[in-house]
Amino acid sequence: MRYDVLLWDIDGTLMDFKKAEALSLAKSLRDIGAEPDNPMLEDYSAINISYWKRLETGELTKDQVLVGRFEEFLGKYGIDADARDFFHRYEDYLGHTWFIQDDSLNLCRLLKEKGICQYVVTNGWVEVQKTKLRESGFDQVMDGSFISDDIGVPKPQKAFFEACFRGIFGTKDPDEEMLKRVLIIGDSLTSDMRGGLNAGIDRCWYRKPSEKNGENIPINYEIEDLHEIFDILEVSL
Repeated sequence: MRYDVLLWDIDGTLMDFKKAEALSLAKSLRDIGAEPDNPMLEDYSAINISYWKRLETGELTKDQVLVGRFEEFLGKYGIDADARDFFHRYEDYLGHTWFIQDDSLNLCRLLKEKGICQYVVTNGWVEVQKTKLRESGFDQVMDGSFISDDIGVPKPQKAFFEACFRGIFGTKDPDEEMLKRVLIIGDSLTSDMRGGLNAGIDRCWYRKPSEKNGENIPINYEIEDLHEIFDILEVSL
């Protein structure tokens, strides 16, 4: 077995974030008397992605992302609501709203039984991510979790992964043999795949059939179903 340490992204990989995002936003809008439609929900999703990407590059701070995306969204639609209050309402719903993708919980449970160490690596608000992990049961399967809100820097920065390595290996600078044991699996080219490249570990991109590698990031594996990880790991069921 080549890899015995897996770093899993949550949103968009282990869980269907788009579905959870749409449902949480719709509930939040209805709470304040606004009726959402699909174009509005899609518009927010695009705004949200743009803010998180600017966090990844260091253009925005965490607080600017968490509140600023709602300031822009609510302002665009003329919705009279305090952006910070709306943020807290939305994030509360989001922490309790999750949809498992590709039977990923059972998949990770099987890998755990095979002796593979697994960790969550995620950008996001710590309370939301920890709530999702606890309520879904992933906290019982993973060997640990690394959340950017806790660490202080987001994926794809090298410092994020140095914190992960310190927690996994006891050093922020593991040697080449240690790094060869690690594989990151995620859906984002800009945070997961670029982050893996910055960290010097192999990368498995979980992508939609229509997606192309527009970032030209070198990737070791591409999968469209998480169960394909068994072939990569050469693990039999």
